[in-house]
Amino acid sequence: MRSFEEVRDVLRLPEGEVTIFRLDRLADTLGISLDRLPFSIRVLLENAVRNVDGFLVQDEDVEIIGRWEPQPEKREIPYMPARVVLQDFTGVPAVVDFAAMRSAMA
Repeated sequence: MRSFEEVRDVLRLPEGEVTIFRLDRLADTLGISLDRLPFSIRVLLENAVRNVDGFLVQDEDVEIIGRWEPQPEKREIPYMPARVVLQDFTGVPAVVDFAAMRSAMA
């Protein structure tokens, strides 16, 4: 199992240190160009390298995402969302979902 330690870095902030994963270093390691990847694929790539454990997320998964093509082969990829991103800017769908959950719990 490859650790991808070369892509891990520390960002020092006034609030403390934060571990980050540098996609530019990952691109150099894999021999790929980040410029050709859509932003959404870059998010998947960062998520995969952050979660490599040799079990759920393997080195091969990181490489497959990094070598993404517009017409990829059908294959499942690991994704462990840490954030929820809403397309809607008004927030109405989220409020409706919260109201539905509240009603279900009541």
